[in-house]
Amino acid sequence: MLLLDERPVKLGGRAFELLRLLVQRRGELVSKNELMAAAWPGRFVHDSNLKVNMWSLRRSLGDTQIEPIYIATVARCGYKFIADVQVGIGEIEEEPPLADPLPLSHPPLPRGIVGREADIVEIADVLAEDRHVTLAGAGGIGKTTVALAVAQAFAPRYRDGVCFVDLATISDPTLFGAALVTALGIRGNTDMGLAAVLDYLRPRQMLLILDNCEHVLPAAMIFACKFMTDTSPSRLLATSREPLGTTTEHVVRLGSLPSPRSGTGLSVDQAVRFPAVELFVRRAAEWSDYEFVDDDCEAIAAICHSLDGLPLAIELAAAQIGRFTPRELLVILDQKLGFSAARTDAAPPRHETLMATIEWSFRLLSPKEATLFTLLSVFSDGFEVEDAVFVAEAAGLTPIDVVTGLGSLVAKSLLSAQARGASLRYRLLDSTRRYAAERRQVDPACGQALRRHAERMVALFEQSEEEWNWREPADWTERYLGRIADLRTALSWSFGDQGDAILGIRLAVAAITLWSETSILSEAQARLEGALALAKSVACDDLSKAKLACALGWSLFYARKSSNENEVAWLDAIAFARRAGSIDYQQRALVGFAFYLLQIGEVARAITYLEEATSLADRDRDLTATSEADRALAWARAFAGELSKSRPVLDRLAATYSLAEGRSRKDANEVYRFITVRFNLPFVAWMQGQADYAARLARDAVDAADRGGHWVSESNALGLAALPISLETGDLDALEIFTERLRRNLERERISRWVSVERYFSACLRDLRGDPRAVEDIRAAIDELIECRFLMRIGSYLAFLARAYLRQGRIAQARDAITRAIDYQERQGERWCRSELQRINASILLEDGEIVRAEELLQLALAEARAIGALTFALRIATDLAAHWAATDREINAVQLLAPILGEFTEGFGTQDLVRASRLLTQIEDGTSGVGL
Repeated sequence: MLLLDERPVKLGGRAFELLRLLVQRRGELVSKNELMAAAWPGRFVHDSNLKVNMWSLRRSLGDTQIEPIYIATVARCGYKFIADVQVGIGEIEEEPPLADPLPLSHPPLPRGIVGREADIVEIADVLAEDRHVTLAGAGGIGKTTVALAVAQAFAPRYRDGVCFVDLATISDPTLFGAALVTALGIRGNTDMGLAAVLDYLRPRQMLLILDNCEHVLPAAMIFACKFMTDTSPSRLLATSREPLGTTTEHVVRLGSLPSPRSGTGLSVDQAVRFPAVELFVRRAAEWSDYEFVDDDCEAIAAICHSLDGLPLAIELAAAQIGRFTPRELLVILDQKLGFSAARTDAAPPRHETLMATIEWSFRLLSPKEATLFTLLSVFSDGFEVEDAVFVAEAAGLTPIDVVTGLGSLVAKSLLSAQARGASLRYRLLDSTRRYAAERRQVDPACGQALRRHAERMVALFEQSEEEWNWREPADWTERYLGRIADLRTALSWSFGDQGDAILGIRLAVAAITLWSETSILSEAQARLEGALALAKSVACDDLSKAKLACALGWSLFYARKSSNENEVAWLDAIAFARRAGSIDYQQRALVGFAFYLLQIGEVARAITYLEEATSLADRDRDLTATSEADRALAWARAFAGELSKSRPVLDRLAATYSLAEGRSRKDANEVYRFITVRFNLPFVAWMQGQADYAARLARDAVDAADRGGHWVSESNALGLAALPISLETGDLDALEIFTERLRRNLERERISRWVSVERYFSACLRDLRGDPRAVEDIRAAIDELIECRFLMRIGSYLAFLARAYLRQGRIAQARDAITRAIDYQERQGERWCRSELQRINASILLEDGEIVRAEELLQLALAEARAIGALTFALRIATDLAAHWAATDREINAVQLLAPILGEFTEGFGTQDLVRASRLLTQIEDGTSGVGL
């Protein structure tokens, strides 16, 4: 295990072999041949591959400064490990935790910065005063490099870190919002588009970098305007070839690197003080072991000046030093690029210089290298060697051609390479990708490139489905979330005019696991709707359509408003699964549809579908969805008041699943089921008189979900169990803690339906603590839930509102609220709370002087609570009735009613219901001790 600052460092096998050999021979020169033999035993590889892997190894070790700490290059010979090495036997008391995977938005480390120190300081200082800064300049001028350097150097100024959004990975401006959501790591459903991004940023102090805005300029401008009118303390740093055009942006124009004019007769020491020359010499030495000498000063100065001091153009020229001397290179540039020719008015001079330099570099490639370079433009983001091999096969390139070509393109600065996890990932820079894409579009040999790219994405994401079952969840997510840009590209091509619909449908099906695992719900919804509509119109198998419909149903399930489209999706899923003969997907669809029905308050229909789902288990008890069907049916029966049928099933499931300690998918599934059954069991246990047990179960679910990073599950546990139990038991401290946890959790993974739930419970807390204005916020939150058709438990929410009105003496409003509550309860078949609503209605009648009706209703309510086995409700009703009887000189009746019910409890003696009942019983007994009670 390799540790850096007490944190594990992931290295690929080759990088580890290189490091091992260098450390073993600390202080000695290790030749290139020796290193290649260690990393690629028995194979011939281009030495540029060694340079790529050494550079990535240095990056992994943080050894990227000008003067190395660990590994030094010996020009034209090899490398040395120069740090001190101590040999000993160490002990690790416990396995160190794996480093958290870097989010996709984490800024990549910049290469060694040359000549931009003043620019970096200026931009950082401007950002301290202005919330929006745009770094503008020509392509290849180094905008991204400078932005990354600002992020790296001044990240401590931003409490919540830095988010890097690479807009070069999208070609469709409509994906601008999706790119921000993904980069920021906003999970859940984001119905409001950019508003969700602004909501996420509002409480945070972070630096948001929007890189390469020029091709999505209108979308970037709209976002920047909204960002500036918001109150977030965050800062926005954009890079673009032109300003975004907002009235509030501060534009910093990035100029060329200073270079000496030719004919000045500089020495090496004088010339290298010019940043353009320093960059040229450094890159030439890095890739070609070049040593700067006085005789080359004039030629290199002239090259840098001719290239307008453009960093990318200088790097492309420096990459050819291994092939040409500086003087030969100068002559070729004068001949081939025609710098003395008149420039057109259509393009900025520096842009022409860059394009001409890329063109020149391209023409120096071998035919196979040129073909590979153009093919690689199909990738929107980083890719691995296996991806390139797959795509290049269509153009007749062999794996050896690809491996050798990648190394050569990196050496020539046409391609970048960096370590990503345990492997190397390659990437075309924005300017080179655009040029390569233009070449690809006119090259017949590359005609199948986009198809091969889509086929590669299908293979990759179908592989992800299989790996999901065994790969560690965090590792799986890091591996495949990094491919989302290319997933988008492949889907857009597949569903486009020149694409392949069947291939696109396969890819959408394969991507369901990624969208689900990462909760990228809004983007998934749009893609799934299109894929399913197309699948219905072409020759597509029913199982694929069932999978698409199921996934669409779940994505709509978490939308802000439950719509009829959700029901259509679930019914489609059921029908397709039946036609496909898939018991597994029939059960999944039936369970999903039932959860939707419970959400909109159709309990009886939900039970019907769940009974069908559980009957399917008789044919296959090993189905994944079987335990979910059992749990859902028990949950639905609890809503219907069938507690005696519900409780044994939930108890069995709770005893079945435990908190597994491992990191495998099997362990994660075990934990998920441990959590989900504790959404439901507390609700039943509390009604049956086990308040302490219910509270403990709910807290266990919340804590387990939080430890595992299951944010959706944590919100579910809070909204369905922890918050209701805290409110009903009168534990206001717990209610405060859990509302804050839900509020914080919704910032991490926004599920719109829980926003209104959080507002409801927060307002209830304020009401119980004496805020007279809270009642209107309770009413507004309930109205939001009804408008969104999130009707589960809406009767009990309205009942609390009625009690709040009653405490303020607003009897008319209380009567209206309880009438609405009873109406929803009866229409939805939620018998579980019928007795409680009757009790509250009776309280209103008593307050309004209708004593006889109130007593009759309390008697009916008590019988109802007893009939369903709801001991807690029976105690509340008995307490109210006993209090009324005691106040009307019927103390003996009151004690005979209340004492036996209170005696049935074995726990929960600190809850508000038992405290009130015990206190009342004591008061009655003390007041009537003389009459023999």
